[in-house]
Amino acid sequence: MWTLITGAGSGIGRALALELAARGHNLILAGRTLAKLEEVAETLRAEAPDCEVMTLGVDLADPASTRDLAHQVSDAVDHLSAFVYCAGVGEPAADFASLGLIDFQEALAVNVSAPMLLTQSLLPVLKGGDPASRIVMIGAGMDKHAQPGTGSYGISKMALRRLVRQMSVEFDTMSDGPVVSLFQPGLVDTPGIRSHIHKAGEMNLPHAEWLNRRLASGDCLTAEQAASALAFTLNQVPESDFHGAVFNGADLVDSLSFAGS
Repeated sequence: MWTLITGAGSGIGRALALELAARGHNLILAGRTLAKLEEVAETLRAEAPDCEVMTLGVDLADPASTRDLAHQVSDAVDHLSAFVYCAGVGEPAADFASLGLIDFQEALAVNVSAPMLLTQSLLPVLKGGDPASRIVMIGAGMDKHAQPGTGSYGISKMALRRLVRQMSVEFDTMSDGPVVSLFQPGLVDTPGIRSHIHKAGEMNLPHAEWLNRRLASGDCLTAEQAASALAFTLNQVPESDFHGAVFNGADLVDSLSFAGS
């Protein structure tokens, strides 16, 4: 059972790799920084020695590199049981006039174009599964909640939400297609969000202090909690409830915690 995780070098992607390895998944870890991926792979080999793991470098802002990743995956495995797109970029901007076109285009490339292109290119190893292969795209709460300075990330994540909806109706036309859902993790304490808060704070953006207060009070998920909820959707949610769904990470963590108490 092979699962591809992009953005696996840190944050939710890294935590998900550890979670799925413990659940018996073989993993293909993809990301921009091979050294980070290799560190995760070494941890997996030590903690889950039965897990097969591969690491593949990719620049998801580059369509040629994205296609090359798909070709390498397709050459390595006959079938993917799951594909989780955890990669995401987008820098804060001090104001609308400062919203940089290069950053905006990179956010659209990594957060929208790459998941579309990668899914298209991987269809030969995603189709034909029984049960159907599962695809999860990681969204963001700011997609529907516009705030000053969050244009690149928020707009691109809103487009990703629409992409997931499009995928779900397109896959419905396939007799042997995969199923897809959007996972909205909410606020998760990761290196990425802390970097964002630091940069936003230097620009005096109002949401930086609000996010800081939430992290300081523990009003957030850990990467491990988000990964556990995500793994639940991959492994335990019925296919009919998974396909086309939007999952809320905090709600899932609360319900799983209640069920385990």
